[in-house]
Amino acid sequence: MRHAAVMVDVEGTHRVIPLDEDSDLNIVASFDRRGDYVYTGNARGRVLVLDAETLNVKASYKITQGTASNTAVKSIEFARRGSCFLVNTADRVIRVYDSTEILACGKDGEPEPIQKLQDLVNKTMWKKCCFSGDGEYVCAGSARQHALYVWEKSIGNLVKILHGTKGELLLDVVWHPVRPIIASISSGVVSIWAQNQVENWSAFAPDFKELDENVEYEERESEFDLSDEDKSVVQGEEAQDEEIEVDVASIDRVAAFCSSDEETEDIGSLQFLPISPDVEDSEDNQVMAHEPPMKKHRSHDIDLQGAPTDGNISHILKVKT
Repeated sequence: MRHAAVMVDVEGTHRVIPLDEDSDLNIVASFDRRGDYVYTGNARGRVLVLDAETLNVKASYKITQGTASNTAVKSIEFARRGSCFLVNTADRVIRVYDSTEILACGKDGEPEPIQKLQDLVNKTMWKKCCFSGDGEYVCAGSARQHALYVWEKSIGNLVKILHGTKGELLLDVVWHPVRPIIASISSGVVSIWAQNQVENWSAFAPDFKELDENVEYEERESEFDLSDEDKSVVQGEEAQDEEIEVDVASIDRVAAFCSSDEETEDIGSLQFLPISPDVEDSEDNQVMAHEPPMKKHRSHDIDLQGAPTDGNISHILKVKT
């Protein structure tokens, strides 16, 4: 836009982001992934990094392409993961930078881009650029036609070119936050780009076999009987499986769920009763006459391992049976 960037608060207040020079035109601005800094770019190819709270300039640099001066910044986009961001300039080159390196260089620094992405054959101008959800790929839409270019960020090679309807001009492109799906807009039509998913049923059942055509199945005589008489003579993969005894009574402790206090406890000691004990009321708090009488309970001696041994052992608990 042909005005300084404006930061608007949800409460209605706004602040004008300072310019590098008063004559700056075509200012673009974007927050970083955490919202701590604001990155602005102007028509001269200069990028400023300002603190989002104080609006003080923390770092700055200028994009240069040899002796060419046409390096106006068209857009700045940040990845959802990582610290990388891309700068789309008017010289038909998409530059990928690391925000930590930009902040380390300080004011008037000279950082080098991680990757330079461009169409060396057609010299395509880019309408819109974005990162993939995981930040590993960069997608750019052509300004001349409905075509999407996808690069791998780590090595900078062109992975795929997606061609839409001929004669349409691309307006916008965006990548799904978590899925490999791209949406593009051209002439009022939204196009969804995704890979066809082939269902693999053998992944759910190891013994499942996929057939290209129907095969006649020969049923054994005793296959669906309650007691298979021919099962003992079957050999190979269809042989009878050995019975495996599974222990469902013992409980193994999970170290991730245990606190440091439980590491020194005796595993064999009784920590709790399987049911809550019923304590009889005293004579002063007897039940009313109209209420049904209490059931009689039996008392049992409980041998607590590790308990103190006294001469007088009283029945303090009565367990319901």
